[in-house]
Amino acid sequence: MNLGKIDFKKDIEAVHLVIAKAFSDTPDMNLDIWFSFSEMSKIILEGRGVCLKAISENKIVGMIFAKQESPVNGKEGLEKWVIVVIAVDPDMADKGVGSLLLAEVEKEAQDMGALKMFVYTNFDDERVIHFYKKNNYQDAGYIKDYQYGKDNSAVFLLKYLK
Repeated sequence: MNLGKIDFKKDIEAVHLVIAKAFSDTPDMNLDIWFSFSEMSKIILEGRGVCLKAISENKIVGMIFAKQESPVNGKEGLEKWVIVVIAVDPDMADKGVGSLLLAEVEKEAQDMGALKMFVYTNFDDERVIHFYKKNNYQDAGYIKDYQYGKDNSAVFLLKYLK
C-alpha cells in the first residue's frame, strides 16, 4: 500500500469513484448535496487542506480530505482541522486502509500547524464512530438536526495531535 497526495489532473476521476462506491449504501450517497470537488481543490491550492490517496496494485483504493476549520477564527481556526471525507473502496474494507490514511493526514495537518482534528458523522452511524474511536478519537458531543434538516443529528469526535 502506497500513500500520497492526489494529483488533481490525474486522480480526480478515480477519487470521485472511490467516494461514490464507499458511500453508495449510506444516507450520504448523493455527493452533490454535501461535497464539492472544486471547493476541495481551492482549499488545497490555498494551503489550507490536504487530500491523500491510498494506492494498491496501481489503483486508488482510498482517499481522505481534511482542512483547517476556518481562517476567520484566527489562530484557533488554523490550529483546528476537520476531516471532511474519508472513503475506502468497499473491496478494501477492514484491511487498515482507512487507519493508514487517517494517521498520515494527521501528520500532514500537524506539519501545517494543526493541534487538534475533528470529524463529524451521522449520529447513528456506529461503524464510522467505532472506526474513529479505534483510532483514538474521543466523543466531543453532538448537534441535533445538524445535517440535512430535521431528524439527522451529527456526532462530533476529537483527537488532540501530539
